Amino acid sequence: KAHLLRGTWPPFGWRTDLYERAHPSLAAAMAPKCAKPATRRMTKKTTAVCKRIEATETDGSLKHQLQGSTAMEVLSKIAEQHRCPISQQLLVDPVMAEDGHIYERRAIVQWFLKKKASPTTNKPIGDKLVPAVAARQTVGELVEQGMVGAEASFNFFLERGRVRATRVGCSSVSGPDLEGAAADFQRALGAAADPEQKMAAEFQLKALAWMREGSRLAAEVHSMGQQQGGAGQDIRDWMLELGGAARAVVTAPFLQEHRLTEWQDLPKGTRVRILNDSEELRRLCERPPPGAEESVKWVSDMQAWVGAVCTVLRQGDENHKNYVLVREDAPGDRTFCFPYDALLLLNSP
Repeated sequence: KAHLLRGTWPPFGWRTDLYERAHPSLAAAMAPKCAKPATRRMTKKTTAVCKRIEATETDGSLKHQLQGSTAMEVLSKIAEQHRCPISQQLLVDPVMAEDGHIYERRAIVQWFLKKKASPTTNKPIGDKLVPAVAARQTVGELVEQGMVGAEASFNFFLERGRVRATRVGCSSVSGPDLEGAAADFQRALGAAADPEQKMAAEFQLKALAWMREGSRLAAEVHSMGQQQGGAGQDIRDWMLELGGAARAVVTAPFLQEHRLTEWQDLPKGTRVRILNDSEELRRLCERPPPGAEESVKWVSDMQAWVGAVCTVLRQGDENHKNYVLVREDAPGDRTFCFPYDALLLLNSP
Protein backbone atom coordinates (compact mmCIF):
# COMPACT_ATOMS: atom_id res chain seq x y z
CA LYS A 1 0.00 0.00 0.00
CA ALA A 2 2.90 2.35 0.76
CA HIS A 3 4.11 1.89 -2.82
CA LEU A 4 0.65 2.65 -4.11
CA LEU A 5 0.42 5.87 -2.11
CA ARG A 6 3.84 7.02 -3.37
CA GLY A 7 2.93 6.20 -6.96
CA THR A 8 5.79 3.69 -7.34
CA TRP A 9 3.61 0.70 -8.15
CA PRO A 10 4.53 -2.03 -8.84
CA PRO A 11 7.36 -2.49 -6.33
CA PHE A 12 10.63 -3.29 -8.06
CA GLY A 13 11.11 -6.99 -8.62
CA TRP A 14 7.52 -8.06 -7.77
CA ARG A 15 5.70 -10.64 -9.83
CA THR A 16 3.21 -8.21 -11.36
CA ASP A 17 1.07 -10.92 -12.91
CA LEU A 18 0.54 -12.46 -9.44
CA TYR A 19 -0.08 -9.05 -7.90
CA GLU A 20 -2.70 -8.28 -10.50
CA ARG A 21 -4.61 -11.45 -9.71
CA ALA A 22 -4.34 -10.98 -5.94
CA HIS A 23 -5.34 -7.32 -5.89
CA PRO A 24 -7.39 -6.59 -9.02
CA SER A 25 -9.17 -3.54 -7.57
CA LEU A 26 -5.96 -1.85 -6.43
CA ALA A 27 -4.28 -2.70 -9.70
CA ALA A 28 -7.12 -1.14 -11.66
CA ALA A 29 -7.16 1.94 -9.43
CA MET A 30 -3.51 2.52 -10.24
CA ALA A 31 -3.94 2.17 -14.00
CA PRO A 32 -3.81 5.94 -14.60
CA LYS A 33 -0.44 6.06 -12.84
CA CYS A 34 0.82 3.27 -15.05
CA ALA A 35 -0.13 5.28 -18.11
CA LYS A 36 2.14 8.15 -16.99
CA PRO A 37 5.89 8.17 -17.76
CA ALA A 38 7.52 5.67 -15.43
CA THR A 39 9.70 7.00 -12.67
CA ARG A 40 11.15 3.56 -12.04
CA ARG A 41 12.20 0.66 -14.23
CA MET A 42 9.19 -1.12 -15.73
CA THR A 43 9.40 -4.70 -16.94
CA LYS A 44 7.67 -6.09 -19.97
CA LYS A 45 5.15 -7.80 -17.71
CA THR A 46 4.44 -4.48 -15.96
CA THR A 47 3.68 -2.86 -19.30
CA ALA A 48 1.41 -5.75 -20.24
CA VAL A 49 -0.52 -5.40 -17.00
CA CYS A 50 -1.11 -1.69 -17.65
CA LYS A 51 -2.34 -2.38 -21.18
CA ARG A 52 -4.77 -5.03 -19.97
CA ILE A 53 -6.09 -2.67 -17.26
CA GLU A 54 -6.51 0.18 -19.73
CA ALA A 55 -8.46 -2.12 -22.03
CA THR A 56 -10.72 -3.10 -19.15
CA GLU A 57 -11.35 0.55 -18.26
CA THR A 58 -12.18 1.28 -21.87
CA ASP A 59 -14.82 -1.41 -21.65
CA GLY A 60 -16.16 0.43 -18.57
CA SER A 61 -17.28 -2.59 -16.54
CA LEU A 62 -14.54 -2.50 -13.92
CA LYS A 63 -14.64 1.27 -13.70
CA HIS A 64 -18.38 1.13 -13.07
CA GLN A 65 -17.86 -1.50 -10.42
CA LEU A 66 -15.21 0.57 -8.59
CA GLN A 67 -17.03 3.87 -8.85
CA GLY A 68 -20.50 2.39 -8.35
CA SER A 69 -20.63 -0.40 -5.82
CA THR A 70 -17.68 0.85 -3.74
CA ALA A 71 -19.05 4.39 -3.60
CA MET A 72 -22.50 3.12 -2.66
CA GLU A 73 -21.00 1.07 0.16
CA VAL A 74 -19.18 4.12 1.51
CA LEU A 75 -22.25 6.32 1.27
CA SER A 76 -24.38 3.65 2.89
CA LYS A 77 -21.96 3.52 5.83
CA ILE A 78 -22.08 7.30 6.14
CA ALA A 79 -25.88 7.17 6.28
CA GLU A 80 -25.79 4.47 8.95
CA GLN A 81 -23.52 6.67 11.06
CA HIS A 82 -26.18 9.39 10.97
CA ARG A 83 -28.88 7.52 12.84
CA CYS A 84 -30.19 8.75 16.17
CA PRO A 85 -28.87 6.56 19.03
CA ILE A 86 -32.32 6.72 20.65
CA SER A 87 -34.78 6.24 17.78
CA GLN A 88 -32.37 4.40 15.42
CA GLN A 89 -33.86 6.42 12.54
CA LEU A 90 -32.01 8.67 10.09
CA LEU A 91 -31.54 12.15 11.54
CA VAL A 92 -34.10 14.71 10.39
CA ASP A 93 -33.76 17.54 12.94
CA PRO A 94 -30.39 16.68 14.53
CA VAL A 95 -28.95 18.44 17.57
CA MET A 96 -25.70 17.98 19.48
CA ALA A 97 -26.04 17.37 23.21
CA GLU A 98 -23.49 18.26 25.86
CA ASP A 99 -22.03 14.74 25.65
CA GLY A 100 -20.81 15.53 22.12
CA HIS A 101 -23.18 13.04 20.47
CA ILE A 102 -25.86 13.91 17.91
CA TYR A 103 -29.51 12.99 18.42
CA GLU A 104 -32.89 13.60 16.84
CA ARG A 105 -34.32 16.68 18.58
CA ARG A 106 -37.71 15.15 19.40
CA ALA A 107 -36.12 12.00 20.81
CA ILE A 108 -33.57 13.72 23.07
CA VAL A 109 -36.11 16.27 24.35
CA GLN A 110 -38.42 13.42 25.40
CA TRP A 111 -35.44 11.62 26.93
CA PHE A 112 -34.52 14.64 29.08
CA LEU A 113 -38.06 14.80 30.45
CA LYS A 114 -37.37 11.51 32.21
CA LYS A 115 -33.61 11.41 32.72
CA LYS A 116 -30.80 13.98 32.85
CA ALA A 117 -28.08 11.63 31.68
CA SER A 118 -26.50 10.90 28.32
CA PRO A 119 -28.32 8.19 26.33
CA THR A 120 -24.91 7.12 25.02
CA THR A 121 -22.61 7.29 28.05
CA ASN A 122 -25.20 7.32 30.87
CA LYS A 123 -23.21 10.13 32.53
CA PRO A 124 -24.99 13.23 33.89
CA ILE A 125 -25.26 16.09 31.37
CA GLY A 126 -27.18 19.33 30.98
CA ASP A 127 -30.07 19.76 28.55
CA LYS A 128 -28.49 22.35 26.26
CA LEU A 129 -28.88 21.40 22.60
CA VAL A 130 -27.14 22.90 19.58
CA PRO A 131 -28.45 22.38 16.01
CA ALA A 132 -26.21 20.02 14.03
CA VAL A 133 -26.48 21.76 10.67
CA ALA A 134 -23.78 19.74 8.89
CA ALA A 135 -25.38 16.44 9.92
CA ARG A 136 -28.80 17.61 8.74
CA GLN A 137 -27.42 18.65 5.35
CA THR A 138 -25.45 15.42 4.94
CA VAL A 139 -28.41 13.16 5.61
CA GLY A 140 -30.73 15.28 3.48
CA GLU A 141 -28.40 15.10 0.48
CA LEU A 142 -27.86 11.34 0.84
CA VAL A 143 -31.59 10.63 0.96
CA GLU A 144 -32.54 13.07 -1.78
CA GLN A 145 -29.91 11.56 -4.09
CA GLY A 146 -31.34 8.07 -3.53
CA MET A 147 -28.37 6.75 -1.54
CA VAL A 148 -30.51 4.91 1.05
CA GLY A 149 -33.06 2.13 0.82
CA ALA A 150 -36.77 2.61 0.15
CA GLU A 151 -37.80 1.99 3.77
CA ALA A 152 -35.30 4.50 5.17
CA SER A 153 -36.25 6.99 2.46
CA PHE A 154 -39.97 6.68 3.25
CA ASN A 155 -39.40 7.17 6.99
CA PHE A 156 -37.10 10.14 6.42
CA PHE A 157 -39.43 12.07 4.12
CA LEU A 158 -42.46 11.31 6.28
CA GLU A 159 -40.73 12.56 9.44
CA ARG A 160 -39.16 15.61 7.78
CA GLY A 161 -42.56 16.56 6.38
CA ARG A 162 -44.03 16.36 9.87
CA VAL A 163 -41.25 18.50 11.31
CA ARG A 164 -41.66 21.11 8.59
CA ALA A 165 -45.44 21.19 9.00
CA THR A 166 -45.39 21.64 12.78
CA ARG A 167 -42.29 23.70 13.56
CA VAL A 168 -43.07 26.67 15.80
CA GLY A 169 -41.22 28.68 18.38
CA CYS A 170 -37.87 28.59 16.60
CA SER A 171 -36.05 31.91 16.24
CA SER A 172 -34.38 30.87 12.99
CA VAL A 173 -37.61 30.19 11.09
CA SER A 174 -40.88 32.08 10.71
CA GLY A 175 -43.15 29.10 11.25
CA PRO A 176 -44.36 25.94 9.51
CA ASP A 177 -42.94 25.28 6.04
CA LEU A 178 -46.10 23.99 4.38
CA GLU A 179 -44.66 23.94 0.86
CA GLY A 180 -41.61 21.97 1.99
CA ALA A 181 -43.81 19.58 3.96
CA ALA A 182 -46.01 18.96 0.92
CA ALA A 183 -42.95 18.11 -1.19
CA ASP A 184 -41.69 15.69 1.48
CA PHE A 185 -45.04 13.93 1.81
CA GLN A 186 -45.19 13.55 -1.97
CA ARG A 187 -41.75 11.92 -1.98
CA ALA A 188 -42.79 9.68 0.91
CA LEU A 189 -45.80 8.63 -1.15
CA GLY A 190 -43.49 7.80 -4.04
CA ALA A 191 -41.30 5.67 -1.75
CA ALA A 192 -44.23 3.86 -0.12
CA ALA A 193 -43.76 0.10 -0.43
CA ASP A 194 -47.10 -1.16 0.92
CA PRO A 195 -50.73 0.03 1.28
CA GLU A 196 -50.24 1.05 4.92
CA GLN A 197 -47.36 3.39 4.08
CA LYS A 198 -49.27 4.78 1.12
CA MET A 199 -52.31 5.47 3.32
CA ALA A 200 -50.16 7.32 5.89
CA ALA A 201 -48.58 9.58 3.25
CA GLU A 202 -51.92 10.30 1.55
CA PHE A 203 -53.59 11.19 4.85
CA GLN A 204 -50.85 13.62 5.80
CA LEU A 205 -51.18 15.29 2.40
CA LYS A 206 -54.89 15.77 3.15
CA ALA A 207 -54.13 17.23 6.59
CA LEU A 208 -51.58 19.54 5.03
CA ALA A 209 -54.09 20.74 2.44
CA TRP A 210 -56.38 21.68 5.35
CA MET A 211 -53.54 23.65 6.98
CA ARG A 212 -52.75 25.45 3.74
CA GLU A 213 -56.36 26.51 3.38
CA GLY A 214 -56.24 27.87 6.93
CA SER A 215 -53.11 29.82 6.06
CA ARG A 216 -54.87 31.28 3.03
CA LEU A 217 -57.81 32.36 5.21
CA ALA A 218 -55.45 33.96 7.73
CA ALA A 219 -53.83 36.00 4.95
CA GLU A 220 -57.29 37.09 3.81
CA VAL A 221 -58.21 38.18 7.34
CA HIS A 222 -54.96 40.14 7.61
CA SER A 223 -55.81 41.97 4.40
CA MET A 224 -59.33 42.71 5.68
CA GLY A 225 -57.87 44.16 8.89
CA GLN A 226 -55.78 46.61 6.88
CA GLN A 227 -58.68 47.67 4.64
CA GLN A 228 -61.74 47.66 6.90
CA GLY A 229 -60.45 49.00 10.20
CA GLY A 230 -62.58 48.00 13.21
CA ALA A 231 -64.59 45.27 11.49
CA GLY A 232 -61.43 43.62 10.22
CA GLN A 233 -59.87 43.77 13.70
CA ASP A 234 -62.91 42.03 15.16
CA ILE A 235 -62.55 39.20 12.67
CA ARG A 236 -58.82 38.99 13.47
CA ASP A 237 -59.55 38.63 17.20
CA TRP A 238 -62.17 36.01 16.47
CA MET A 239 -59.69 34.07 14.32
CA LEU A 240 -57.31 33.88 17.29
CA GLU A 241 -60.08 32.33 19.36
CA LEU A 242 -61.03 30.07 16.46
CA GLY A 243 -57.46 28.81 16.30
CA GLY A 244 -57.63 27.64 19.90
CA ALA A 245 -61.02 26.02 19.28
CA ALA A 246 -59.71 24.28 16.15
CA ARG A 247 -56.82 22.89 18.16
CA ALA A 248 -59.26 21.45 20.69
CA VAL A 249 -61.51 19.99 17.99
CA VAL A 250 -58.59 18.26 16.30
CA THR A 251 -56.83 16.94 19.42
CA ALA A 252 -59.74 16.17 21.76
CA PRO A 253 -60.65 12.79 20.18
CA PHE A 254 -57.11 11.53 20.80
CA LEU A 255 -56.71 12.73 24.37
CA GLN A 256 -58.19 11.36 27.56
CA GLU A 257 -58.24 14.29 29.94
CA HIS A 258 -59.78 15.66 33.09
CA ARG A 259 -59.74 19.10 34.68
CA LEU A 260 -57.42 19.56 37.65
CA THR A 261 -59.45 20.40 40.74
CA GLU A 262 -56.53 20.72 43.16
CA TRP A 263 -52.87 21.63 43.19
CA GLN A 264 -51.04 18.30 43.32
CA ASP A 265 -47.56 16.94 42.85
CA LEU A 266 -47.10 16.40 39.12
CA PRO A 267 -43.76 14.84 38.05
CA LYS A 268 -41.62 16.59 35.48
CA GLY A 269 -42.73 15.57 32.00
CA THR A 270 -46.42 15.16 32.92
CA ARG A 271 -48.59 16.11 29.94
CA VAL A 272 -51.33 18.68 30.39
CA ARG A 273 -53.50 20.79 28.12
CA ILE A 274 -54.33 24.44 28.71
CA LEU A 275 -57.96 25.54 28.51
CA ASN A 276 -59.02 26.46 24.99
CA ASP A 277 -61.22 29.38 26.10
CA SER A 278 -59.02 32.48 25.94
CA GLU A 279 -61.32 34.74 27.99
CA GLU A 280 -61.74 32.14 30.74
CA LEU A 281 -58.01 31.42 30.77
CA ARG A 282 -57.21 35.09 31.19
CA ARG A 283 -59.70 35.39 34.04
CA LEU A 284 -58.17 32.41 35.84
CA CYS A 285 -54.65 33.78 35.46
CA GLU A 286 -55.61 37.22 36.81
CA ARG A 287 -57.08 35.94 40.09
CA PRO A 288 -55.54 33.68 42.77
CA PRO A 289 -56.70 30.08 42.31
CA PRO A 290 -58.59 28.45 45.20
CA GLY A 291 -56.24 28.07 48.18
CA ALA A 292 -53.54 30.39 46.73
CA GLU A 293 -52.57 33.89 47.85
CA GLU A 294 -51.47 35.42 44.55
CA SER A 295 -52.33 35.21 40.85
CA VAL A 296 -49.80 34.22 38.18
CA LYS A 297 -50.64 37.35 36.15
CA TRP A 298 -51.61 37.45 32.50
CA VAL A 299 -49.40 38.61 29.64
CA SER A 300 -50.43 38.94 26.02
CA ASP A 301 -48.02 36.23 24.83
CA MET A 302 -50.05 33.69 26.78
CA GLN A 303 -52.74 34.01 24.12
CA ALA A 304 -50.75 31.76 21.80
CA TRP A 305 -50.84 29.01 24.43
CA VAL A 306 -54.62 28.69 24.48
CA GLY A 307 -55.49 25.00 24.06
CA ALA A 308 -51.83 23.98 23.77
CA VAL A 309 -50.58 20.58 24.90
CA CYS A 310 -47.68 21.11 27.31
CA THR A 311 -45.39 19.23 29.65
CA VAL A 312 -44.66 20.14 33.25
CA LEU A 313 -41.16 21.53 33.62
CA ARG A 314 -41.50 21.96 37.37
CA GLN A 315 -44.09 22.60 40.02
CA GLY A 316 -44.63 26.20 41.05
CA ASP A 317 -44.95 27.54 44.59
CA GLU A 318 -47.76 27.26 47.12
CA ASN A 319 -48.50 30.99 47.05
CA HIS A 320 -49.55 30.74 43.40
CA LYS A 321 -50.45 27.02 43.18
CA ASN A 322 -49.18 26.91 39.64
CA TYR A 323 -47.02 24.89 37.25
CA VAL A 324 -44.19 25.97 34.96
CA LEU A 325 -44.98 24.59 31.53
CA VAL A 326 -43.23 24.15 28.19
CA ARG A 327 -45.14 23.62 24.97
CA GLU A 328 -44.85 20.11 23.59
CA ASP A 329 -44.71 21.35 19.99
CA ALA A 330 -41.99 23.91 20.80
CA PRO A 331 -39.76 22.47 23.54
CA GLY A 332 -37.05 25.06 22.99
CA ASP A 333 -39.45 27.98 23.33
CA ARG A 334 -40.07 30.11 26.43
CA THR A 335 -41.96 28.89 29.48
CA PHE A 336 -45.06 30.22 31.24
CA CYS A 337 -46.75 29.62 34.59
CA PHE A 338 -50.42 28.68 34.72
CA PRO A 339 -52.72 28.05 37.71
CA TYR A 340 -53.71 24.46 38.32
CA ASP A 341 -57.40 25.04 37.61
CA ALA A 342 -56.60 26.25 34.08
CA LEU A 343 -55.16 22.86 33.14
CA LEU A 344 -56.45 19.49 32.01
CA LEU A 345 -54.41 16.42 32.92
CA LEU A 346 -53.82 14.06 30.00
CA ASN A 347 -54.01 10.38 30.83
CA SER A 348 -52.81 9.07 27.47
CA PRO A 349 -49.10 9.06 26.55
